[in-house]
Amino acid sequence: MLFLLRLAKRLSSLAVIIIAMACVSSAAALTVIPQVATIAGSHESTSATLTLDAITERSSLYAADGSFLGFLARENSQPVTLDEIPQPVIAAVLAMEDSEFYDHDGVNFRAIFRALVENVNAGGIEQGGSTITQQLVKLTFLSTDQNFDRKSTEAFYALRLEEEYTKDEILERYLNTVYFGANSYGVRAAAETYWGVEDLNELGWAEAAMLAGLIRNPNGYNPTTDAVRARDRRSVVVDRLLSLELIDDAMAEEIRQAPLPSEQQQPFALKPTDYFVENARVELMNVDGPVPLGDDPQSRYNKVYFGGLDIYTTFDPAAQAMALAARDEFLPDDPRGFTVALAAVDTHTSAVRAMVGGPDFQREQFNLTTDGLGRQAGSSMKTFVLAALFEAGYTPSDDIRGDSPCTFDNPGGVPDPYEVTGGGGGVQSIAAATRASNNCAFVRLGQVVGNDQVVEVAQRLGISTLAPTDAVLSFPLGSKEVKPMEMATAYAAMANDGIVNDAYYIEKIVDQQGNVIFEHRPDPRRAISTQSARMIVQTLIGGVRSGTGTAAQLDGGHPAGGKTGTAQNYEDAWFVGFTPYLTTAVWMGHPDEKIPMRDVPGWGNMFGGKVPATIWGAFNNAYHANLPVIEFPEPDGYGGGRYLKVPGEKDFCNAGDRGSSTRNTELVDSDGDGEDDCFRPITTTTETTVPETVPPDPNAPVDTTPPPATDTTVAG
Repeated sequence: MLFLLRLAKRLSSLAVIIIAMACVSSAAALTVIPQVATIAGSHESTSATLTLDAITERSSLYAADGSFLGFLARENSQPVTLDEIPQPVIAAVLAMEDSEFYDHDGVNFRAIFRALVENVNAGGIEQGGSTITQQLVKLTFLSTDQNFDRKSTEAFYALRLEEEYTKDEILERYLNTVYFGANSYGVRAAAETYWGVEDLNELGWAEAAMLAGLIRNPNGYNPTTDAVRARDRRSVVVDRLLSLELIDDAMAEEIRQAPLPSEQQQPFALKPTDYFVENARVELMNVDGPVPLGDDPQSRYNKVYFGGLDIYTTFDPAAQAMALAARDEFLPDDPRGFTVALAAVDTHTSAVRAMVGGPDFQREQFNLTTDGLGRQAGSSMKTFVLAALFEAGYTPSDDIRGDSPCTFDNPGGVPDPYEVTGGGGGVQSIAAATRASNNCAFVRLGQVVGNDQVVEVAQRLGISTLAPTDAVLSFPLGSKEVKPMEMATAYAAMANDGIVNDAYYIEKIVDQQGNVIFEHRPDPRRAISTQSARMIVQTLIGGVRSGTGTAAQLDGGHPAGGKTGTAQNYEDAWFVGFTPYLTTAVWMGHPDEKIPMRDVPGWGNMFGGKVPATIWGAFNNAYHANLPVIEFPEPDGYGGGRYLKVPGEKDFCNAGDRGSSTRNTELVDSDGDGEDDCFRPITTTTETTVPETVPPDPNAPVDTTPPPATDTTVAG
């Protein structure tokens, strides 16, 4: 009832103004007077309580060390309390927008009368008489159409709003939501954008005058785009401040002489500017993901972009800088445009610490570490053969033939028969075959354990791009496509005693009230046994110490294990490896096409043991420089020395030699029929480390010519 009584009084005042308008111009009165009926009925739609929703606020992303990464927002808005806003800013805005703000009840009838006189004389709506309360109503509840219907509704909403909120609450909301140009909403965002300050106490009268002048036309009076208009507009504000005796002549002159900002001091990006932040954003928006921000895309969108969340990520800025430095130092300058992708995760949790997703996010947003397919794993897939073998009860000491070339029947496959090059050394242990990245040995090992089992183990370790139909003869040589991020987490599982964790980007989320609404909960899954994992680690450490991955060796006694990979025709090159702290996958190739990396400047034909292993080593040496040395746990004792024979393959002439430690053999004609039918040990027992060779593609013509000797030596 009290509101209706006040409303009636205000209606009568407004009606008097409108009738007075009719006296100014009878023609205009025909347009104005019918609006009285509209205004009189508007109170019915405003009788309900008006509620101001929480101010939309940008969400902020932080690195693992607490440093700021960027914003996720559609508009730059960061609310502050009225007490935090300096008095000169408040005074200047009130002077320009509503000098009688604390004297009216939401609608300034004297100002409306002045505006109506101007509008009627002009034959249209040229000037407004809106109070700050009315402007807030327009910003919050209504459209920006300049017509009597909207203005009448705006007036009644303003009257109602002042029944629900105090003057200070209304002014605080206005100063936090009004637009100051350059995508800045509110005083805090404007201060950051134009002067690069977060402490609002740094804003004085000169800054206040500029801000107050922006409100009427934020784009037109933007000092970074039109300094002349901005300076003229600021002078208008100064004149207004003088007329209200808020400043004296000396201060007025000081304001006029103060420099205006010439560029945006902190042009904060409101959308991702690098690969990691974009992946974090995708995880936040993933309805099926682990972060509970809503059950549908729209609710998640609203929380992420308008909810003012503080999002703490797994990102390590120092590690990222080291990764980029290693890439920039060792990536060859080749006009064909080869690039590097790198994914580094915590060995025990798979928290993503660093990510090089491509050549430059600003130029190419496609993330090669998480989205790239068509990247053949090459010999880095051999590690999954080890996992399947050790899960099946074999050990690194078991023996396999590694002589090359080797030929296998491939019924229904292409080619048939399947001929492989890249091997040597006769019979050797699985550990030795791994150090040498012996292709013939690993094609045989895939048949020993069953490539279907290798695929299944790789899937358990998190390789999602595989299917049972991929269990072909060439699978151990990496003929199938994989993603660098999944290779990193799979290798991390092996270094984590067989426990796999999915890669993740978000550690925790804090809402506007300071409540932790999400905290990462690990979901570890056992993929392989502890013993199998430790035997893999032991075997791959050998590959870094004296095999194809020597370029990845670390200083200071830090243990490192890993595996090189070189795909068919040198189109992809890999090194994937781990330490007790970090597991890193490095891929090199062309980001868009399958282009052979032959004759790369300074490197020749590209193997995984060259640039990828070198970048891996440089990055991890920097990362581990100040970390204490931690050793991997040793596997339990195991036997071995068994000879593993592919079905249908020639055997030892003397079955008693199968379990011997002899590594070198020779084929012989035991029955004198002119054909070699078995093989026997020879007296030399030295092991030969054969540099990794390029595996053949079963769907392409097979090149049986071994690479030149100059290409088999790992640089560095």
